[in-house]
Amino acid sequence: MNQKPYIIEKVYVETPVDTDGDGKKDLIAVYLRLPKEVEEGKKVPAIYVANPYMLTCNEDWYVPYNVDCEVKAFPAQDIKEEDICFDYEAYEKKITSTVFEERPTMGCVEHAPIDAEPEFECVCEAYEYFNERGYATVLCGGLGTRDSEGFTLTGSREEVLAFKAVIDWLNGRCRAFTNKTDNIEILASWCTGNVAMTAKSYLGTMCIGVATTGVEGLKTIIPEAAISNWYAYYRTGGLNLPAIGWQGDDVNILAKYCFSRAKDPEDYESIKEAYAKAQDEMIQAQDRATGNYNRFWDERNYLNLVDKIKASVFIVHGINDWNVKTNQCIPFFEALEKQGIPAKMMLHQGEHVYIHTLKDSNMLDIMYRWLEHYLKGVDNGIEKEPAVLVESGSDQSVWMASDTWPPKGWEAETFPISETGEGMIVDDLSSTVYDRSADNLGAWLDELVLNDDAEYKNRMKYIWDPFAEKGTSAHTKESGENIRISGTVKVSFDAAIDRETAILSAMLVDLGDAKRITAEEIKHPDGTYSFGLEAEPSKYKVISRGWINAQNRSCIWKKEEIKPGVSYHYEIDMVPTDHVLDEGHELALILYGIDAQATQRPDTVTTITVDQASIHAMMPIVR
Repeated sequence: MNQKPYIIEKVYVETPVDTDGDGKKDLIAVYLRLPKEVEEGKKVPAIYVANPYMLTCNEDWYVPYNVDCEVKAFPAQDIKEEDICFDYEAYEKKITSTVFEERPTMGCVEHAPIDAEPEFECVCEAYEYFNERGYATVLCGGLGTRDSEGFTLTGSREEVLAFKAVIDWLNGRCRAFTNKTDNIEILASWCTGNVAMTAKSYLGTMCIGVATTGVEGLKTIIPEAAISNWYAYYRTGGLNLPAIGWQGDDVNILAKYCFSRAKDPEDYESIKEAYAKAQDEMIQAQDRATGNYNRFWDERNYLNLVDKIKASVFIVHGINDWNVKTNQCIPFFEALEKQGIPAKMMLHQGEHVYIHTLKDSNMLDIMYRWLEHYLKGVDNGIEKEPAVLVESGSDQSVWMASDTWPPKGWEAETFPISETGEGMIVDDLSSTVYDRSADNLGAWLDELVLNDDAEYKNRMKYIWDPFAEKGTSAHTKESGENIRISGTVKVSFDAAIDRETAILSAMLVDLGDAKRITAEEIKHPDGTYSFGLEAEPSKYKVISRGWINAQNRSCIWKKEEIKPGVSYHYEIDMVPTDHVLDEGHELALILYGIDAQATQRPDTVTTITVDQASIHAMMPIVR
């Protein structure tokens, strides 16, 4: 019996696609939590969560690729930019113009109540807060999830169009049914037609994807820790480089993991061969062999379609999120600004987490007022408040406000490097403390950052005290002040490699003893939480890092020849960051090869000879 403070219903929305090839439009199961005032005829707006994890996942299907392997060298590739561009309009026309077997409508109802919800995965408790304040919650697993039809094709145009169909149904533009067999149509007569999409990670990613269709009725999205460009999630600069902590992951593995339709043995048997073919096509198209950007990835780059967005956007992201990195939210925010789309962004000190109840963030209240304004038309001034809020890493009670990001007043300062002549990196993972059997990544990182033994050749390291008047910096700071690094650190250099390919990496480190923020969530009696602090001071914190396949020195969609011993120019953009450097701390710039925590881990020993006079590192600094 339903004891919840809302009415529970379930419908099957008819999508415009047929991904499982049965000749009929795929139906997707959607669960509704309706405020009880709809029983009195009141219409309410909807908060919509597109959640491929929702109905459990295939844990035993999650088998990462082996990353203890070589980075393959390729001959020069003649690939033009137009060769990798995805034609959204033509493709959408192709997949939706098929003549499908039409489902007849055998009747029509306005409600489809069920007694209880199934146990949901990744459904945030905050949605009940909004149910109690006059919002419906719409929860959808999507294509290929349990009790839905179709195939999970992570990030694809089909997936986006299927999730879009739910908004079309809420606005009366497509059909839904009470079940998959009786053809009894159900109307969303309880909905005002005003819809918000929100949630975290893959779920937040679908907010962005659906918004780029320009669908009418989607008034705002609140993507938290969301992906705007799937290539930048699973690849970087021609390298296979997924989330840190998830090495060996890839988009086809995520698709398999979320294909919970397979949990129904009878249903799965009927589409098993077709799904295996779809998986094979994904594996071929994602192209782990080269790691290049291609048409498959261009399809999954929602930044291409930002100009189609009609909804306002409220971005929430963790500065210390190395799962979905800030190289997702920052380009998205910048593109929104360029298009003049109403946008707000909160950057917090957490990792891959919700911050609805983070102490001093006022996140839930800000979100409530945002929804009240964009879904109910309440004139509460939320759109006139500072566009950007950034939580300080030194004091969690402080949120730095600005109208843009990086904040106005930042300056590009050059990291001073006095060394000249040739510097050498002997990129040999076997000569480090890293033990493949123990996977002691923490010890590897400690050695990379802290080892100053002259015999340690695994990286080149440079130190700068930006508080002192030295090097190229003409600035001094008053005692007790700090420096804010806000933006994208850009590093370039000339180097010769003794092989036909190499991994090139760069890292910026805060050096200095301090009790730093951790991922621990400290609960408070008032229901809020704060991030924990280290029990003992640590010696450093990695501020940011970046990577590139040396063969992708000019662009991400083709390999260029490397002649051993010949010097070429390389540029690395690190992951965008916002970091407060306390007085007394120094910055370390580290150039290295294999990143044991992030890249493939080849056995090959590679010598990288760097012209130190050519090294240029741009620091985006607010003083």
